[in-house]
Amino acid sequence: MIEETVGSIAKLVGGEVVGDPGRRVIGVADLRRAGPAHVGFISDVNLEPAAKDTAAAALLVKRPVETSAALIQVDNVVASFARVAQHFNPLPRATTHDIHPTAVIADDAVLHEPVCVGPGSVVGAKAELGAGTIIGARVVIGDNCRLGEDCTLHPGVVLYPGVVIGKRVILHAGSVLGSDGFGYAQDDDGSHVKFPQMGTVIVGDDVEIGANTAVDRGALGATRIGRGGKIDNLVQVGHNCEFGDHVGIAGFSAFSGSAILGDRVSIGGHTVVGGHLRVGDDVRIGGNSVILRDVEGPGDFVGYPLQEKRRWVRTLRAFDRLIDMSAQVKAMGAERKNQD
Repeated sequence: MIEETVGSIAKLVGGEVVGDPGRRVIGVADLRRAGPAHVGFISDVNLEPAAKDTAAAALLVKRPVETSAALIQVDNVVASFARVAQHFNPLPRATTHDIHPTAVIADDAVLHEPVCVGPGSVVGAKAELGAGTIIGARVVIGDNCRLGEDCTLHPGVVLYPGVVIGKRVILHAGSVLGSDGFGYAQDDDGSHVKFPQMGTVIVGDDVEIGANTAVDRGALGATRIGRGGKIDNLVQVGHNCEFGDHVGIAGFSAFSGSAILGDRVSIGGHTVVGGHLRVGDDVRIGGNSVILRDVEGPGDFVGYPLQEKRRWVRTLRAFDRLIDMSAQVKAMGAERKNQD
């Protein structure tokens, strides 16, 4: 069990303590359910009343509140709480070399010890796994794949041949990297001629990809996911897409082939991005949007057709007024008809 003090936690997140820095801390919890050795947080003014009754040892806050807990004042409460939570719940890492007897490992595969490989998993020819990597049950790692140190592949992940994964990458259950992109040429008779998908997928360090997400290999060249990217469950990434660093993508989104996202782009859920389009750095797209043109950053955009967020809000308000306006027009028409 990891044990800290309020003072050491404040040092971890660069915060300032108001109260007793010597209180014992063993974990994190919701401030409404926290025990006397937990750290909670307040990121919303609506939670401030609950601070009066909390039993927590300390609360991460942006401004002082009325409470018996010690306070750790920080600029970014949610990010600081995440760092504290990760400190008490570190990401898993293989510490002993453990290959399940039902796993199938090619003779020329390279496993840098320690690595854990779960039951029924397959590691193909000339594949390379970095030290500290954990491979869950029924994972398939194709020939010539390369994984960096401290990766975690949850059950049922499939890496097609030649996929390259950086360090500390997390792939959740059922995700598939390197499957063929939707590449076909239409012949004169209307039939489809498959264009061989000869590229690969390259994933940077510290990327996390959600369950049942598919990242297609490049037709020529590579599909690339930049470092620090976070991709939710059930996302489709088409062939030859290129995502910059620290991109965040919520679930049910889909990206057509060769779409390009800049650094620090945020994509809301159920968003569709057309092929060969570019979204600039620091762009934030609201959920349920459709992108059919290039988007220059930075800025907030939403809707279909895509608009700047402020304009989209005005558009929605105008739609709300249309019903009343329609009724008024009908009333005016009826009145004129009666006058005639």
